[in-house]
Amino acid sequence: MKNIEIFCKEKGIIYRKNEPLAEYTTLRIGGLADLLIFLEEDIIQELMEVIKNEGLAYYIIGGGSNLLVSDNGFRGVIINTKRMNRIEMKFSKIKVSAGVRLQRLIAFCLKKNLSGMEGLIGIPGTVGGAIRGNAGSFGYEIKDALEEVEVINDSLETKVMKKQDINFKYRSSGLPDSWIIKSAVFGLVEGSNENFKKMRDFLMRKRQTQPLREKSAGCVFKNPEGYSAGALIDKAGLKGMRVGDIMISPVHANYFINAGRGKSADFLKLMDIVREKVFKLFSIELEPEIKILNPEF
Repeated sequence: MKNIEIFCKEKGIIYRKNEPLAEYTTLRIGGLADLLIFLEEDIIQELMEVIKNEGLAYYIIGGGSNLLVSDNGFRGVIINTKRMNRIEMKFSKIKVSAGVRLQRLIAFCLKKNLSGMEGLIGIPGTVGGAIRGNAGSFGYEIKDALEEVEVINDSLETKVMKKQDINFKYRSSGLPDSWIIKSAVFGLVEGSNENFKKMRDFLMRKRQTQPLREKSAGCVFKNPEGYSAGALIDKAGLKGMRVGDIMISPVHANYFINAGRGKSADFLKLMDIVREKVFKLFSIELEPEIKILNPEF
């Protein structure tokens, strides 16, 4: 760990020791990370070489949505991409760094009168996280507007992958968690008033049907094919159920709310209760949509 600190000091990289990860997740849950590094875009490969030479575990986070971090914290290095924040435009193509907030990109598209990402309005997190999880709503997925992704693989090689070479599925890109998404290029089209009216309607519907102002990680479970996870949980009579300070949202049953000082153990216990009850009633196995950073999971 000392060599990483020395490297960060030499390169002027911001880092923090024993940093509470709850401050960096939308759930506001998570113990201490041994080291939290705010990754600089131009120095990724050098930093990763030092981390790998030290043999340390690492995990990459962006906006901290769609993520449950153990109260036991993380033994190793957490890499935060928030300083990777460039947006460049050439004609109707936009090159975006992985740490750019998704809603900043949506606002940029709105300002430049570009269409193709309307259904992603209101989704939290960063572009990198949205690509990794193939985020989407209202029939849109981020892959629909994507043309290529620049990644750094386990061999620390930079690769540009075309969309057709990535195994996108529902809420998954298939890219290994250990790979770093560096940037992406999106191809969009000229917008119209109808596109942006649609965007406003989408946002209004989200505000009416999702607990956007609460501390949550977004949807907890993937929608099984042909079903809504939230509807299944609701039909199972679990809406509003609570374990400790973790509560199933009375607004949308596929959101778990941190109603106070929620613990990761309570969140996991509530997930187990929901999965067991839904399977018992409907013979449907719910799969987590959120990422779980927990040594015991």
